[in-house]
Amino acid sequence: MQPIRHNKGVLDSAVMESGSPLYETLQQHFLFSGLDKESFDLLATTVSAKTVAKGEVLFHRGDPARYFYFLDTGLIELNLIAATGEKKVLEVVGPGRTFGEAITFMQNKKYPVTAEALEDCVLCQIPNKAYIDLIYANPDACMRLLGSVCRHLHARVREIENLTIQNARSRLASYLLDHVTETNEDEATVRVELPRHVIASRLSIKPETLSRLLRSMTDDGILTIEDRVIFVHSLARLRPYD
Repeated sequence: MQPIRHNKGVLDSAVMESGSPLYETLQQHFLFSGLDKESFDLLATTVSAKTVAKGEVLFHRGDPARYFYFLDTGLIELNLIAATGEKKVLEVVGPGRTFGEAITFMQNKKYPVTAEALEDCVLCQIPNKAYIDLIYANPDACMRLLGSVCRHLHARVREIENLTIQNARSRLASYLLDHVTETNEDEATVRVELPRHVIASRLSIKPETLSRLLRSMTDDGILTIEDRVIFVHSLARLRPYD
């Protein structure tokens, strides 16, 4: 995506012109694939592109929710601050995913979480009202959305199960197995994209606990860590903790 001009986080570019890469990517997303071309083109006229720098907050919990977002590049962290002041990472959103869309269907139009950029990001900003007006007029889009919500709910139930039933070492093993990128018989490669403190928060453990567990697995000869790449020497030895 080549922006023409950057001004206060908004890209002045024809990113949503028919046939452009971002236009086609957004059109294939489950939230929009149920729309016919005429309806999607109408929605596209209301969509704007936005940049968020690393460390910048896109919105805070409690802010009025007038938009939801599609992430084109970068990583967005969704978090809450507990009464103790500790930050809890609820989810890390990667490219090709949307976030904030659930609020479109709620009466209370306020963001329930804070969204912060872990990297420089480019997003599509979609107005809630423009989207909901099209959904109400399109039953096929509603059914597609319902199916995706069910799949998302199933994934969240599995995550809750992992956090409540498994111990810390088992949760870490599950996380590593879920992020394997290459395998060779009993060996595997895991590429870690997130900072360790974010991973620890996702696993509901302290960063020092995560470091201790990784060090223990390294000492046991289960894995080797090189920067952001983890080499698993024995999937069989890792799996018993899953």
